[in-house]
Order: sequence, then C-alpha cells, then structure tokens
Amino acid sequence: MRTYFSYSKGELKEVKGEVVREQPLTVFVNGQKFITLLSTPQKLDCLVLGYLWLEKVISGLDDIKRLAVSEVDGRAEVELVREVELPKERILTSGCGGGITFRIDPRLFTRVRSALKVPPQKIFERMKDLYRQAVNYQASRGIHGAGLATPEELLIVVEDVGRHNAVDKIKGEALLRGIPTEDKFLLSTGRISSEMLLKAARMEVPLVVSRTSPTEMAVSLAEQLGVTVVGYLKPEAFNLYAGGDALDLNGLRETVGAAREPSPSDD
Repeated sequence: MRTYFSYSKGELKEVKGEVVREQPLTVFVNGQKFITLLSTPQKLDCLVLGYLWLEKVISGLDDIKRLAVSEVDGRAEVELVREVELPKERILTSGCGGGITFRIDPRLFTRVRSALKVPPQKIFERMKDLYRQAVNYQASRGIHGAGLATPEELLIVVEDVGRHNAVDKIKGEALLRGIPTEDKFLLSTGRISSEMLLKAARMEVPLVVSRTSPTEMAVSLAEQLGVTVVGYLKPEAFNLYAGGDALDLNGLRETVGAAREPSPSDD
C-alpha cells in the first residue's frame, strides 16, 4: 500500500491504495548472464521457464537441472542438463516496457492446425472469468492479465506489467502443471502485437482474444500462420480481424454473406 493524492471534482484527497510493483529479474543460464527482464514479481519461475521455452533455449522441463529464483536479489539461476549456445541477436519488441526477443522468427513457423471451435458466448464468459480472477488488476489497475482457456473453463491466469511477460508466464505455468497449450485459446487484456501473436503460434494456440486491438503486423502474421484473432471484445460484441476457423459462428458468416448483394465487379 502506498499513500498518494486523488483529485476529483475540485477536491484533492490523500488516499492509500495499491500501486503495481515492477522490478528487474536477471536470468543466468549455466552461469552465463542471459537477459534482464522487467516484470511484476509474481510467478517468476513461470516467467523464466516460459521465456526460455519460447526463445527455444529449452524444449521442456526435462532440460532443467535446477531453477532458483530470488525475488530479493532479482536473480534467476538456471542450470541445464546440457550446454547451450545462447542467442545473441536481440530484437526490441513493441511490448510495454520494451520486451526482448531473440529467436521468434515467423519464417520458422508452420501453420497452426486445430479442431478448436469456440462459440462467441464462451469467449465472453471466459473473459469475465479472467477479470474476476485478476486480483491485482482489481486492486491497482495498471497491470495486464492473460489467461489460457478451453470453451468451458479458464485453466491459467497470470498478471504482469508487460503483456508479453504475461504470455511467457502462461507457457511457464503450463509447463509446470503439464497443461498442453494446443487446442486452447489465449485471452489478454492488452494489445495483440506481433511478438504476442508469434508466442501464441509457437504454443500452437489457434485463437487469441483481446479486449483491445491487434497491430497490422499481428493480423498479417495471424493470416500467414492460421491463427484466429479477435479484438475489442466487449459484452456481446467483438471484431474478427483474422481467420475465423477457431470460432463456432453458427452460420453467422453465411447470414452476413447472404445479406450483401454482389456488385458487378465481384468475381
């Protein structure tokens, strides 16, 4: 809790409330300094594991010999069962706080294949679940939430100041709990940027849903990789930006098509 001032309707009041925590975490792999991440100090083991998996440093928990995370020291020590060559070419992403990625190259991806079909009503319900379970967002607002879901339930909920960190934490917790990410869908309270879309595709998630917008590059990548992108999700409304195969639209597309008369230029 911190003390700050709140201005409203001509009055300035001193109040106490939660303010989002953010701190650096330096990750060492086999004794070698790899990267420093700025994150919310919760589920840091998930953040480290998810980040290493998404950057192809590890392929699973079997690659980890020891993981020790100290929130006090801001340090994560990862010992692998083998020697690895850590990537060196860094890309500054558009993620809040300035995310860093090394190896997420769309040219190395195959299209996501999935039989998942989610009715729109289930998307609305799971986003409501995410907001209900995002306790830090309820307390202090300035934080992103993310969730991994099936049509019937929300499986994982994480929060972080960085929306890209939140996706890393999703994958890390999925690894720790043995939850496959394939044939699930990803919920986010933040913008869907290109690196977030690529993280979802790397996890073979066929549907990404956000309460806000995707970037143009994210939409292009989604079309290339077969990921359905839903944005500006509001009660009983959303925009479909890419794909659609992962949605169960119950004939809505046919209705829309039938309502439009073809123009002479249509072939």
